[in-house]
Amino acid sequence: MDTSQGAARAAIDPTRFAQLTQQLSLGAVEFKETSGSTNAELADLASRGLAGHLSVYYTEHQQAGKGRLGRAWVTPSGSSITVSVMMAPGASVPTEALSWYTMLAALAWSRAAERVAKVPVRIKWPNDLLAGEFKICGILAQMVPAGSGYGVVVGTGMNVDQSREELPVPTATSLRLASSHAIDRTQLLAEYLKELVNLDRGFRQVSGSVDLPLPGFEGRSLREMASEKLATLGHDVRVEFPDGSTLEATAVQLAPDGALVLEDRNGQRTNVLAGDVHHVRRADGKYA
Repeated sequence: MDTSQGAARAAIDPTRFAQLTQQLSLGAVEFKETSGSTNAELADLASRGLAGHLSVYYTEHQQAGKGRLGRAWVTPSGSSITVSVMMAPGASVPTEALSWYTMLAALAWSRAAERVAKVPVRIKWPNDLLAGEFKICGILAQMVPAGSGYGVVVGTGMNVDQSREELPVPTATSLRLASSHAIDRTQLLAEYLKELVNLDRGFRQVSGSVDLPLPGFEGRSLREMASEKLATLGHDVRVEFPDGSTLEATAVQLAPDGALVLEDRNGQRTNVLAGDVHHVRRADGKYA
């Protein structure tokens, strides 16, 4: 499917998607050909009581999305999977654990992409996915009111069918480029939601604990599974803070609150939370 030579991209098939996901007990499912921002539009539905837990909003062409720190997040029509999911687990998951839904989404995408596209995918802390050393997916999670508490809208943009020329930066890639073959986007989207639903079910069953084994995942905890996939661990990294200061140290582990634990050459450890940083890059300049 060489779209650079004019061949039409295969659209996500809503009917087939519904068939593939009918056993998942999803909430409301909204599909729009064009969306300004799937996160903003799903959050609006949730605020009006029209989107509960596991409601899904996806589009073929997002035109005004925002990524982390307000960066533009625009996708060429039919080239990506741009989807937002409402996660409103209620009292089963404490508010302070809701930030871990970013990692749930990252794990779900890595498992889905590896199964459908046969491409190894790893997590770059705090909210990107990598194929090799190239970014393939970005994740943006935002808290929203949900009933008497809070939920999280988790938006993801997976690069699926872009050519090299369509990618915005040299550090990005797509599943088509990484796998050298066409990807069924309908199947891939359904597989992502299947993995996300299963991870969410286990997370709720352990009341949002990141260290208890998740039921159905071979005795592994969420933190253990996320750490196994985290490409950032074991590397020297350079952290840039919003005030212009920097920190160079080795990423050694993922803390229970989701912070990246850094250790400098003197053995001094610093916990860095996603909301406190502007950018995290390997000290050797590589994206991962």
